[in-house]
Amino acid sequence: MFVKYKSIFIIKILNREVESMKPTNVVSMDFNSAEAMEEFIETYDRESPSLFPEAELLVLVKTEEASLIAISAYPTEEDRMAASETAQGRIKGHLAPLFKESFRLLGDMVVHHCPIAKP
Repeated sequence: MFVKYKSIFIIKILNREVESMKPTNVVSMDFNSAEAMEEFIETYDRESPSLFPEAELLVLVKTEEASLIAISAYPTEEDRMAASETAQGRIKGHLAPLFKESFRLLGDMVVHHCPIAKP
């Protein structure tokens, strides 16, 4: 489920366990405006489950008024690369007018803690 708190942080954890050394994408995105960023967030919220069905973790973090960091983790390198191609095609394609700049880093998640929520 997505959790949205004052448009600052959005997280989506799918119903799968995330293990160490998961292939991970980290993408920094700067948008042309706060409105463009909100449009992207709404699109991502709506479409990411079907666009990235193998994802074990999808996270958007607002870093500035018109900037996000996206983090996604996958079970295999092949899943990560397929998702990366899909995402890059969208960013360079029909979503391009929203973006000022974006850059992508590929790596492996080595630590992932999910503390149990306190009542």
